[in-house]
Amino acid sequence: MLDYLFCCLELLQVVFRKPANVWRLCVALPVLILMGLAMPRLIYFLLFQVVFLFVMSYLKPSWIMEFMNWLNLQRNGYAVKYQTVGDFTYCYAERGRPSQNVPSILFLHGLSASKEMWFPMVTAIPRDRHVVLLDMPGHGNSSRRLDYNYSFVNQASRVAQFVITTGLGKKPFHLVGISMGGGVAVAFAATHPGMSQNYLYSVQQSKEIPRFPHEYIISFHTHNGSEYLQDVAKGLIAADPGKLPISASEQHKAFHYIFHVQEGKEIPRLYSWLAFEIMSMKRDIHGKVSSDLEADVNNKVLHKHITKVEAPTQVLWGKYDRLVHPSGAEVVKAALPASQVHMLENCGHTISYDRPFRAMKLILEFLDSL
Repeated sequence: MLDYLFCCLELLQVVFRKPANVWRLCVALPVLILMGLAMPRLIYFLLFQVVFLFVMSYLKPSWIMEFMNWLNLQRNGYAVKYQTVGDFTYCYAERGRPSQNVPSILFLHGLSASKEMWFPMVTAIPRDRHVVLLDMPGHGNSSRRLDYNYSFVNQASRVAQFVITTGLGKKPFHLVGISMGGGVAVAFAATHPGMSQNYLYSVQQSKEIPRFPHEYIISFHTHNGSEYLQDVAKGLIAADPGKLPISASEQHKAFHYIFHVQEGKEIPRLYSWLAFEIMSMKRDIHGKVSSDLEADVNNKVLHKHITKVEAPTQVLWGKYDRLVHPSGAEVVKAALPASQVHMLENCGHTISYDRPFRAMKLILEFLDSL
């Protein structure tokens, strides 16, 4: 039933490209009623769904996303948990339990996103595998503090703290990062090589390769050749000092740099509207994170750290990435000759949305080969 309800939600997202247009409700309602008549027990759920989305579009946009995220959690079997360490709280979604024989997988999302961005990919992971989706520092429901420095190394330290506190590091685990999360994965791999799979964990750097090294799947983060940032500089996209779009229409433009949109297709404006409304509430903290990361990028911090990575590494990159130039994959390959590199067709910056199943298939094959 949840799967059917979720499918109807996605149908409504397409119908309500502009939520304020009441006539779209009149178009969608008969269609949903006919669908409900074919499955009588669900007609009340369908009607509730229509009214819910219509009302939410006028009240609080974030409620729509919260409801959709809840549906995703339910249909994928994840439980949301919190872990507080001192004055910092981590929020994460977890499924399954750690196993000595099958390593856990920890996912790190990108800038201005949250743990929910991984849902399109993680549906392909076998249910018997322990999976953790972390809200990165300053994002989602984890602590969002403006007095904290969100550099790659500092975020890697927070991830290490999370791994130690939750006990995740006591058993084997793999680390998967995308965009900003990929940069944090690089910093983590370089600065915490002593976190091994033999029940010992340490935050100190080791001079030797760990006996049972972790594996890192890295989407390397660099702004060199970013078409998006170039167009922001030219004024083609109106953005604030943190490089974040300043309106829903500008957000819609930005999405065409983030996602790979095939010719003749269009991103539903509802996505752009919802994303902008939600991110506007977090503009200050996301701008702070962006500024801290930009300082790292300008100082080529990741270039210095990546040569220290000792673990087996896989790199996935979209061939049509307009946010971070695909040539970045060559940078990683040059620094880590033994790394496995895949350039994904019909894929932009957000691999988890553009090619989720292909990406997850490659990741699982890589992990199984270790």
